[in-house]
Amino acid sequence: MTKFAQVQAPGLNRRQIGDYTVTAVVDGIIDVPFELLTGIKPAEAEEMILAAGRPRSSAMTVSAYIIEGRGRTILIDGGAGGINGWGGLQVALAAANIDPRQIDHVLLTHAHPDHVGGLVGASPSAVQFPNAELVLHEEEYKFWSDDGNLSRAPEAAQPFFHLARSVFAAYGNRLRTVTTGDVAPGIDLVHLPGHTPGHSGYRISSGAESLLIWGDIVHYPNIQVQRPAVTIAFDVDSAAASTTRRAVLAMAAAENPLIAGMHLNFPGFARVRASGDSYAIFDEPWCPILI
Repeated sequence: MTKFAQVQAPGLNRRQIGDYTVTAVVDGIIDVPFELLTGIKPAEAEEMILAAGRPRSSAMTVSAYIIEGRGRTILIDGGAGGINGWGGLQVALAAANIDPRQIDHVLLTHAHPDHVGGLVGASPSAVQFPNAELVLHEEEYKFWSDDGNLSRAPEAAQPFFHLARSVFAAYGNRLRTVTTGDVAPGIDLVHLPGHTPGHSGYRISSGAESLLIWGDIVHYPNIQVQRPAVTIAFDVDSAAASTTRRAVLAMAAAENPLIAGMHLNFPGFARVRASGDSYAIFDEPWCPILI
C-alpha cells in the first residue's frame, strides 16, 4: 500500500523583474505558537487566520529568494539549515537547478537562525556557499558581535548570538557590511530596523519593475498587515518594529511595488492595499509563464 508524504514538496515560484528572474524558494515551516504575539490574544489571532481562508495552524512559512540576471546569481537569506528540525533549502535549491557553488552573493536581511542557519554545514567552518560574498547591514554585524549584547541576552537567545558569530567567522574576508545603497546592480539595501537593529530589505529596480523583499516585516501576514501594532517575541525592539512596519505598509500601499518576504504565504509574492485606516495583503497567484 502506498504511503503518501505528509509534507509539501519543495516550493518554487518565479517572477520576472526587468532583467532579473526572482525565485521564491520555500525552506520549510516553523510552528510558532500565537502566544508569542503581543497585542492580540491567541484566540483572536486564530480567528484572523481562519477568516483569511488559511488552515487552523500557527505554522509560518520560511522562504529564501534567488535572484538571477546580469551575470550574477544572488541568494537572499540562507534558511534554517536544519536547526530545530527547520529547513530544507539545499533540497529546494536542487529542485531549482541551483548549485550552491554558483551563488555569487548572499544578501542577509538579518541574522536570526532561520535566516543564517543554512549558510554553514554541520561544522561551523563548513560554508554552504563557498564562492559567495556575504553581505549584511553594518548595524546587524555590530549587534550580534557585541559581547555586551550577548551577556545581556536571555539564556534562550544566547545561541542565536553564537550561531551568527560562527557564520560571520566562516565567511571571513568574504563578509561585507553596508549601510545603504547599491549592493549589486539594480539592487538596493533598505534599512528596516526594529525586528533587529540591522534588519534590512532589498529593493530590485529593473526597467519599469520594482520588487521589495522586505525580510521579516511580518511573520503572520494575515494578522500583522491588518494589525501592524501586533509584534512578536523575536523582535529586539518591538516598538521600532511596529513603527517600521507601518511605514513600509504605507509605502507599499502608495507605490504598489511587488512585495516578497521570508514569512509570506507561498507562492511568496504579494501586493499591499490600503483598507480603511489599515491595510490588506493580496497574495499574487502562481502563473504558468514568467511575468
